[in-house]
Amino acid sequence: MAVDKDFYNEASAAKLGWEPSWFTPGHVLFDEKLTRAIRKFQKEMDLVQDGMCGPTTYRRLVAKMESEWEFVGPEWTPTNTDTLWYNDTPVTINWPADKVHTFKDEGFPYPISKGFTPYSKKRDVKSFVAHWDVCLNSMSCAKVLAKRGISVHFLIDNDGSIIQLHDMNDATWHAGNRKVNHSAVGVEISNAYYPKYQDWYVRNGFGERPMKTDAWKGDWHMKPFMGFYPIQLEALGALMEAVHSAFGIPYVVPTIVDNYDKSTTTGKWTGFMNHFNCSAKKIDCVGYNLKDYFRGE
Repeated sequence: MAVDKDFYNEASAAKLGWEPSWFTPGHVLFDEKLTRAIRKFQKEMDLVQDGMCGPTTYRRLVAKMESEWEFVGPEWTPTNTDTLWYNDTPVTINWPADKVHTFKDEGFPYPISKGFTPYSKKRDVKSFVAHWDVCLNSMSCAKVLAKRGISVHFLIDNDGSIIQLHDMNDATWHAGNRKVNHSAVGVEISNAYYPKYQDWYVRNGFGERPMKTDAWKGDWHMKPFMGFYPIQLEALGALMEAVHSAFGIPYVVPTIVDNYDKSTTTGKWTGFMNHFNCSAKKIDCVGYNLKDYFRGE
């Protein structure tokens, strides 16, 4: 049965908060003209050109819109802390206290998604999953997750700040796999991915992002894309060290480092992995072997 694309897009816009004019200035209808505009945008983003603004298209649409606005960071006075939270118990992290922010901070400005599963007993955490957010910054990512009703434990912003949105005892919905969600801790690392946003980072004082020009997913040679700042990778190492200490997750990565590895999808696999390792449809974080960022093996 064919999908009614006009109906789908109208429902998606009502849920996520986008408008037809975001694709075509001045356009207000959910019609074939909008469908064509969405297909054009999807082609530019190397997405499946189905003419429907679903979650993946929406996330990239937000990045495009925000790249045209003036960047304004959250107005709040963060609490300096060297702890994360697991089952309401502090977990020490070896990272500058002014770059660690958690949901327990007074005035915490990041929206918290309702899409997660709380645990009444201690959750058995076996793995860690790294994502890139395809957003310009972590605040934008948090807003997108909350709108979509999905979640993640941590964000790593452009300046290396680590932001905890959920207690690690909660099962967050980030991996697209229920078994992995219930056994893993997840992080979204800020990176808009597409080289056309490089000017935005420079214009807003973050500096040029390193470019990835020779990354492969299996036999697929990826087009050049923006990578992570060195400070973000240092923060990732500190976060993995804290998770390793808290749960005893071994410092291992999937056997198939550069592609999907079905063995990671059972919820029983233990170690550190990128999202593409446990989902055949994903590419984040291709080009990064998490083993390179382990501390104190």
